[in-house]
Amino acid sequence: MKSQILSGYSFPAIRGTQAEQDYFIVMCPLKRLKRIFTFDESELMAEDRAQRALNNNRVPQISKYIHDNRNSYAFSSLTACIEGTTHFEPINTNGHGTKIGTLFIDEDSDLYLTDGQHRNAAINKALEEDPSLGNETISVVFFVNKNLKQRQKIFRDLNLFPIPTSKSIAVLYGNSPEEQLSNKVAKDSSFFNGVIDFSDNRLSRRSAKLFMHSSLHVACLELCKGTTKENWEQQAIIAIDFWDELAANLPLWEQAKTHQIKSDDKVNYIIFSAILLKTFAQLGRELIANHNNWKSLLSKLQTINWERSNKIWSRRCVTNGRIEHSKTAAVLTLNALKHHIKLPLSLDQQKIENKFRESAK
Repeated sequence: MKSQILSGYSFPAIRGTQAEQDYFIVMCPLKRLKRIFTFDESELMAEDRAQRALNNNRVPQISKYIHDNRNSYAFSSLTACIEGTTHFEPINTNGHGTKIGTLFIDEDSDLYLTDGQHRNAAINKALEEDPSLGNETISVVFFVNKNLKQRQKIFRDLNLFPIPTSKSIAVLYGNSPEEQLSNKVAKDSSFFNGVIDFSDNRLSRRSAKLFMHSSLHVACLELCKGTTKENWEQQAIIAIDFWDELAANLPLWEQAKTHQIKSDDKVNYIIFSAILLKTFAQLGRELIANHNNWKSLLSKLQTINWERSNKIWSRRCVTNGRIEHSKTAAVLTLNALKHHIKLPLSLDQQKIENKFRESAK
């Protein structure tokens, strides 16, 4: 049997068993991926393929991740199905040697990616830009002798019970300059230390925490534009100084941290929403860049009514009682803060404000 398929593909492999059927784990050089996974299912009708359609927007994002983490990137296994003839030749006839050997795949077999198409596409793109990646490897799990219906079931089963990683944990475990900055702010800010939720995708109404780490991260990105690996620590110092000064001028924040405000009651105040956190950051970036007296300007925020029912927020960041999170909502909310502080709007901010006021007539 072996001599008949030497003209096909061969991989060092480990044989395993699931549902009483053999499967194989191989180490595949990255440069071979493009050669073995040549069939593009994306142009087929949904019922004729065993994959979701490729989202081309994700490919450059993953490719950038590889380049940005050239010495530390990590990928889980690709999963593929083989429709055609295979042969496994173990290195021994007994013991562990029966599970270790070489997987031969006939050249007329079809190989289909069942899980990991975006990783595969991103790796191929990264290879075009950095061929030195070619000899590095990724593990591939091969299921053998699978037709379309069986491949569709495998895809469904692999994606049946996914639990998405929360964005807050992703930032906490991240190592980019921006993530390091946000992590340092969460830890070293006198106010934020102890009030940030690092695990959940959303805060429950009864949570003792005030903000999700992902929301703080978005705000820090707004506050500290142009953060790099060379300047993130200095940027973090500036950010901590701003957030703690802001907190000192927001009594409701301090009262919530010391549990003078019940967790259930925080929903009544716009000041505990992610959109306000982001807007405060946008305001801070403008103030720090253009006003030496920015700390005294922040003190004017003490006199704002932060209740969600306050008409100042209506149709800016609150619509029919629901919090808005769009870019326009952020600008309109920023405009309200600048109006209260008596700062002029930029041309772009004024255009959005004019459109908002016209729609209210």
